[in-house]
Amino acid sequence: MVKLIWNEGTNEIANASGVQLNGSKAPDQQGLSPKELLEGAVALCLSITLEKVLERDGIKANLNEVEIDVRASKQAGVENRFTDFHVDVVFPSSLEEAYKKKLLKVIERGCTISNTLVGEVNVAVVEK
Repeated sequence: MVKLIWNEGTNEIANASGVQLNGSKAPDQQGLSPKELLEGAVALCLSITLEKVLERDGIKANLNEVEIDVRASKQAGVENRFTDFHVDVVFPSSLEEAYKKKLLKVIERGCTISNTLVGEVNVAVVEK
């Protein structure tokens, strides 16, 4: 569970370990915006999935070479939701091209966050 706490005008985002980061109201400011948090959730999920698949397959690779860039966008005329997520992945250079193509499909299918975004989901906002 994640909790947002207002503290002296700052949105603090905490988990069970305590405050982890500050939220911001817009991208590219101190703290992360809701859009950036969502993009980050997709990137982190794909990264975790990639690591698990490499481990499962017994592939040793330099994970420091991995880059995952996620850009959420809205189609013209659409408000209050993102319509597209574009993800660019840089895999470790030691991996063969055929394996990289397979990895793209496997990590996309295995990522809970991206699967949630493309599936039907219910969000219940209630007063506590």
